[in-house]
Amino acid sequence: MQIAQMSSYPYGLSSPDPVDLLRRHGFAIRLSPHERKHTPEETAQLLGDVDVLLAGTEPLPGAVLARGLPRLRHVARVGVGLDGLDVGFCMHHGIAVTYTPDAPARSVVEEVFGLLFSLSRRLVEAHEGLRRGKWQRFTGILWKGKTFGVLGCGRIGKQVAELARAFGMEVLAHDVREDAAWAARHGVAYVGLDELLERSLAITVHLPYTRATEDLLSRERLARMRRGAYVLNTSRGEVLDESALHDLLVSGHLGGAALDVYREEPYRGPLALLPNVFLCCHQGSCSHDGRYAMEMQSAENAVAFARGEPILPERVVWLPGMAAAAVEIG
Repeated sequence: MQIAQMSSYPYGLSSPDPVDLLRRHGFAIRLSPHERKHTPEETAQLLGDVDVLLAGTEPLPGAVLARGLPRLRHVARVGVGLDGLDVGFCMHHGIAVTYTPDAPARSVVEEVFGLLFSLSRRLVEAHEGLRRGKWQRFTGILWKGKTFGVLGCGRIGKQVAELARAFGMEVLAHDVREDAAWAARHGVAYVGLDELLERSLAITVHLPYTRATEDLLSRERLARMRRGAYVLNTSRGEVLDESALHDLLVSGHLGGAALDVYREEPYRGPLALLPNVFLCCHQGSCSHDGRYAMEMQSAENAVAFARGEPILPERVVWLPGMAAAAVEIG
């Protein structure tokens, strides 16, 4: 019997379907013993006799994965990010890597607009004030006709851009790979990074964490943004200089920021003390529908690999026999 270890938490709480699927196909199930994100050592202690690891965003360096050899044959990522996973180690040791890139996309897209409107209309301030007995109405921004910058136009960024156009925004986009046909179809203009920063009243970041994107939004680049502009980041904390963001918010150069991701999580930094910052707990994918899709697709990937059946190409990072990874890795 093959053993499926979950290091992703939660897994199977909102619905038993993913666990049931694995059990029906002969897997013994081991759920995470920790009701939170694992440390590397905690994950390493779970390996050794495991065939497939259904992993979350916890760090999975080679030293951790090595504890699963020689039995570990598959890391089935529950979600999309690969920055904490040593894909090169997996390739060298014949460990398949799959993920579920489409499953969380819409959840993140809808969170972006929740963050944008909550921040720019000061809805949380009004709510918290009223709970304290204070009646204070705030005047915010109408986004129709405003310029919205989308930094990174992959699965999530494109959907964000399309919804922004539906709200009547002018949308600028920047990506290392431009999709001219898509941009023309949706009325989106690709521009250089500096132009996007200088013209946008708000920017939203949808980038993977790689060597090329680390600190991409540096102090110098953030300072190029127009006065009073907003910064939204729901991708990876490492792409943004949090210290510079803090200073530019305090100085009044930037109007506000809404973040769901941080360099160190849980976040306990000075941005939490600023009134013009809206913070969430890395929960962009945390809709019931999105979580269900992530877990079901990861279970489907595990079953397909174990049975020697094809895995949908869009869910493949690397499989034994492939000369290179199917996606860019950091």
